[in-house]
Amino acid sequence: MSAASPLTFFMSPVGMFYSVTAPFLLLLLLTLLLLVSTSTQGAKAGQVTRAAFHYIMQGMGIVLMTVGAIPTLTSVLGGPPYPGRIYMSLLWVFLVGGALFLWHEQCAQRIERASLTVVHALFVTTVKTVGYIVALFSGLTLLITVALGQYSQRWWVSPVIMLLYGILLFWSAKESEAADPSFRTAPLHAKAGKKGKKQRRWSGLRLLGKRA
Repeated sequence: MSAASPLTFFMSPVGMFYSVTAPFLLLLLLTLLLLVSTSTQGAKAGQVTRAAFHYIMQGMGIVLMTVGAIPTLTSVLGGPPYPGRIYMSLLWVFLVGGALFLWHEQCAQRIERASLTVVHALFVTTVKTVGYIVALFSGLTLLITVALGQYSQRWWVSPVIMLLYGILLFWSAKESEAADPSFRTAPLHAKAGKKGKKQRRWSGLRLLGKRA
């Protein structure tokens, strides 16, 4: 029983290494975010740290949804079946991850845009990069398996699921990047009158250019 305990990993040399380095790396990342974000005009240190916290929790929600969804899909489409309690546990993990993501997404939208821009861009870029890499290696796995001709029963299930998952992450990040609130700030501050109309027209053209 002790060998199967989750604490076994943390008591191992590898687990102790990550337990010590992970908090310091996270602190370093938050420090860099704070330094870069506060250089943006109108950004506040407190708001930047709040934004970083909410986006980190969104990332944790994505991880929990992945942990709950991928094993379930693999098992249903051809993997080894799990007992009913395992499926229920995976469903709870997925629901908690989804609720965590949505809650912190709503909290992040209440933060002023100047303090949110850099953190949002880093989060979207990270998700897009992870999705691209997952889709790339899953596609390569399918191609290499077909080229070698070494097939096993239901060999395509895991690579196809991971390929679709990577594409979903990449597409979601692209949509979130297009909806970046910092791209819509210029029309809101346009003044009335002839000068304001020119500013709105110029901002709209620039917005379309960024989305294209």
